[in-house]
Amino acid sequence: MLSILIPSFNNSKYLPIAVASALSLKNLGEIIIIDDNSIDDTKAVVKELKRHSDKIRYFKNKKNIGVGFSFIKAIKLSKFSYILMCNSDDFFIPNNIDKLLEFLMKHKLDLAYGKMAIQKEGKVYKYKHPGYKNKDYINDRDEFKDLLIFDMYMPSFGTIMKSSILKKFYNAKYMFDLNQSFGSRFKAHDYDLFLNLSKKRKKIGFLNEFVCVWKPEENSQSGNDYFQTGSAARENAFLFGRYYDKDCTFDLRDIKIIKQRINKKLNLASKLNLIQKGKIYQEFPDIFN
Repeated sequence: MLSILIPSFNNSKYLPIAVASALSLKNLGEIIIIDDNSIDDTKAVVKELKRHSDKIRYFKNKKNIGVGFSFIKAIKLSKFSYILMCNSDDFFIPNNIDKLLEFLMKHKLDLAYGKMAIQKEGKVYKYKHPGYKNKDYINDRDEFKDLLIFDMYMPSFGTIMKSSILKKFYNAKYMFDLNQSFGSRFKAHDYDLFLNLSKKRKKIGFLNEFVCVWKPEENSQSGNDYFQTGSAARENAFLFGRYYDKDCTFDLRDIKIIKQRINKKLNLASKLNLIQKGKIYQEFPDIFN
């Protein structure tokens, strides 16, 4: 059974769509909504949603702690064997999430992921990430290296994970140390988690199906603002430094491709002036040279 974890902050408008898609899952155990101290009508919206299902559990943070800590709080509260996160403004393709769980269980995987579609102007489009393969696979690539080369191709809300694996190490202390090491609240916590698990050589599988839909918003954690302000470039550079070490079997070409990808992110940061970009160059000289 699945525990669906939905961190939400001031997003009552789209939250019902995310919850409705989760309620349509065949193997749904529970939906845990972590309200990150919203000031909109999230609480009232959830109260109405709970009238339709006793599987919805609602918790409101006393202060805003961010998506990462809210996700970890939901993991701690979860009761079932498999975990799937959902952003409150995104939604699942239920039949294919059901297939993804069956795929994971059949092949005894630690985590399994599918493909993400994108909703723009009310229409849903297929999204072809360069990291996607053209067929299903099970442990058939160097997932750690490819996540650094191709960027974050495993959608957080399209990746099912074993709860037992996460509960061994992924806790509030882990997130606190991550933020402290970065120097501020780290946004790409899901990318960090998948790099961590893939470097530990967990058994990973890919189902060649669209399983979820991303609805990008300008100011959302993964929206345009995240890229235009340079946050994406800075966090990517940080993650490379955090996980790349002498034990990595990367050749010079791999390193060059990774650095070029991160440099491109910084070049596209249109909201940064030259002085601000210069500070990032100085912070990560091994990447931006």
